[in-house]
Amino acid sequence: MTTKWIVTVVGALGWVLLQAQSDNLEVLWSQRDNPEKAQEAIRLLEMQLKDNPHQPDKVVRLARLYYLWGEQTDEKSLRLERYNKAFKACRAELAHQLGLSEKAKDEEIVKRASKEHLPLLYWAAAALGRWAKHAPFTQKVQARSVVRMFWDRVMELHPEYFFGGAYRFFGGYYALVPAITGEQDVNKSREMFEKSLAAGPEYLETRVLYAEAYAAHPKVRNLELFRKLLQEVLQANPEVNPECAAENRLAQRKAQKLLAQETELFE
Repeated sequence: MTTKWIVTVVGALGWVLLQAQSDNLEVLWSQRDNPEKAQEAIRLLEMQLKDNPHQPDKVVRLARLYYLWGEQTDEKSLRLERYNKAFKACRAELAHQLGLSEKAKDEEIVKRASKEHLPLLYWAAAALGRWAKHAPFTQKVQARSVVRMFWDRVMELHPEYFFGGAYRFFGGYYALVPAITGEQDVNKSREMFEKSLAAGPEYLETRVLYAEAYAAHPKVRNLELFRKLLQEVLQANPEVNPECAAENRLAQRKAQKLLAQETELFE
């Protein structure tokens, strides 16, 4: 057995193992609305990024996994931890892609981000916004300016990105931002949600958030709209777009929970 032959065999086995890992990751990714599958996908992606850290597409996937994993727990500390990991992963890679230090100020990173960096910017913004929603009141208020800075840039670059993502965020923002800030505006909230639905009607989470943040808002209390939006979610085919099938399946579970809380929300 020659050395050359051994090297060839080892190389071939390595390729087979890498391909098997890649195939397994794709299966896990497609099932990311299952928390155990999401956790395993995170483990595999983090292994890959440890060996070759600066792969923006994989960093975005990792952030999306942490984000969705955060959506699937009711334990607030775990939610905040997972959203924070998603934010930090995208922020660090965004800084690297811009040729900046991780210690660079948020203002500099956001200002220099362009459309080519939109996936990293968007998921940094999404994770930070979600973190702020579930953070204690004081931290929520303190984080407001940074959250707005990230999302204002996404809105400026491409508000329709990821099924009307910026419109969807601001729909929730104008409904849920503490009244003390002076920015709460339910009319703007509805306007933003309608724009988000127009940009990405197949993304069911928009309807769930529309129902939860706007229709059930104390200043609105539109039970008819609440039921209509959530029934549309439950009656939809979640697999219509493979890009968001997992998120849609999770949205349907959220819709069922919200409908079960109808009496409590509208009493």
